[in-house]
Amino acid sequence: MYLFFDIDATLVDHKKASELAAAKFLQSFAHLLPYSQVEFLRIWQEVADRHNDLYFQGKVSLIAQRSNRMREIFAPSEPNLSDTEADFRFQLYLEHYESNWTLFDDVLPCLDRLAHMRLGLISNGDLEQQRKKLKQTGLTERFSTILISSEIGIGKPAPEIFLEACRRAEASPEDCLYVGDRLDVDVFPSRAVGMEGVWLNRYKTPMPDSPVPVIGTLEELEQLLPTLVQAR
Repeated sequence: MYLFFDIDATLVDHKKASELAAAKFLQSFAHLLPYSQVEFLRIWQEVADRHNDLYFQGKVSLIAQRSNRMREIFAPSEPNLSDTEADFRFQLYLEHYESNWTLFDDVLPCLDRLAHMRLGLISNGDLEQQRKKLKQTGLTERFSTILISSEIGIGKPAPEIFLEACRRAEASPEDCLYVGDRLDVDVFPSRAVGMEGVWLNRYKTPMPDSPVPVIGTLEELEQLLPTLVQAR
């Protein structure tokens, strides 16, 4: 069996890095952003999710996605934010975000235990940034197949990205398992192309009525694998 993982919120603690960077960003622009930290983090995440979805769907470029996020954040105080200023401000956030990339505690022990298996990654995002993230966290050499959405211009949940990863791994979808943190983007679409999709529910999100395999941490994955392999 070929075992694929998502990156953000599965291996790398994107939420922690984003929140630390956004909090630092708020300190720099407190005179223009009259929010409490709790309120700003909520707004920041909502704006980020909305514009990232457009980018992953191929509707806007990476640069436009970042500029549009800044314009929406600052719209109440600066409705005519220039491209140059929007880019400058996003870079400030990006520096803090990248400096806070860390792995979840269960990642390296899990990968060590699974080192005998063929491992790969399927992730939405910008190729350069995701490659940098993998290098900074020491993950690059752990995976033989790495597919980032910007390489092919198609992001999850489109079936093509999962099928292309299987093709590169020289494995049929039926012989592949995919572990991700989102049902809508990771688990359901990977299962739709024939892979075995496993939901990594780190934050104990209420489970919908769906018979998909669920784990709370990667420590549980190795125990689940024999059952999944036998079922295939």
